[in-house]
Amino acid sequence: MKRVAFLSMIVFSLAAFGQKVEKKQVDLKAEEQTIRSISMKWLQMANKHDAAGAAALFADDGIGYARNQEPAVGPAAIQKFNIKDFEENPKAVINWSTERVEIAASGDLAVEYGKFTITNMGQSGMNEDHGKFVTVYRKVNGTWKIAADIGVSTKPVETSK
Repeated sequence: MKRVAFLSMIVFSLAAFGQKVEKKQVDLKAEEQTIRSISMKWLQMANKHDAAGAAALFADDGIGYARNQEPAVGPAAIQKFNIKDFEENPKAVINWSTERVEIAASGDLAVEYGKFTITNMGQSGMNEDHGKFVTVYRKVNGTWKIAADIGVSTKPVETSK
């Protein structure tokens, strides 16, 4: 009797183990909208010169690659960079648009591609820049965080004659 009960337990265990674990279906369109919403929230913070708010969108090991700077790693370093950048560009107006967002089928990684413009740069507000960017997001404890961000200027280099 004990043998039959033991064998039955093993058979039921193997049957349960052998069943396919169903993957949770990810709503990719909803995740894309969430990424686009975070991006617009970030844009608003940047134009309000909210260095702390913008930095809080980054993962603890998130990396920001900026113009002619060493990469800033983590929210504290990104906030420090933002403060300096806002002081050097007090009149700057930033704008960007998302061209596309790709979400991994797993729903825990996303890549945003887009274009940016910055006007009123510099202390005098007489400079501008424009280019393209790539931002990588990943879910951290169920919340989208920025893992890496880089922008590349497409403004022609001015040469002195």
